[in-house]
Amino acid sequence: MVRHGRSLVAALLLGGLVCLLSACSKEPPPPLSRDEIFRQRLELPALYLTAKTHKRVIAPMSKGMFVDAETGEICWPALACNNPDCPGRKAGEPFVFIEPDAGSYVKPDGSIGYDPARAAAERVVGPCPQCAKIRDPRTETNAQRQQYISWVRPYVLPETAERMKQLDEELHRRVLFERRQPTPPAEDKSPAVDGPQPTRADPATRPDKARTTKG
Repeated sequence: MVRHGRSLVAALLLGGLVCLLSACSKEPPPPLSRDEIFRQRLELPALYLTAKTHKRVIAPMSKGMFVDAETGEICWPALACNNPDCPGRKAGEPFVFIEPDAGSYVKPDGSIGYDPARAAAERVVGPCPQCAKIRDPRTETNAQRQQYISWVRPYVLPETAERMKQLDEELHRRVLFERRQPTPPAEDKSPAVDGPQPTRADPATRPDKARTTKG
């Protein structure tokens, strides 16, 4: 009974070792191509907001501004203010908002139009509407103004941020993979010539070097 138990344990250990060696012998699949990584980045989900109803819409980050079919409003990419003193911060999270262009509007056919006169009529203190409440453009320096602008960045969904990190790692794997590939031979770019190639004549047989004999 004891011998049988030892044999069973040995067989299990041997089987596990074989599986481990088999798994180690298999090379990992090649990384995604650069084009595929770029395509997946463009298709990552992003947050969009409407100006009037404040509807939240999730769409690919490459979509840009578009018209929401349900509300008929323009969906704008969400922004985030990372100013630590922004009045709009809640529970340590940055204030999320949009910066709609007053010149853009929805046409009767559902497409987006632009009116420069509407855009010129709106005066905006800065990109973040909450920070505008504590700012005084008359006294702030150019450095302070640039600081407020730099605090505003596109808002990134948590799941998108995680996937972007994975794609960055995949791109790093792609770069290392390409470096390990053999370098293809250099292409011969010399022009092709048809027919036999001329050879350099022997100096002894050249006409100007031929010897003359006296008759």
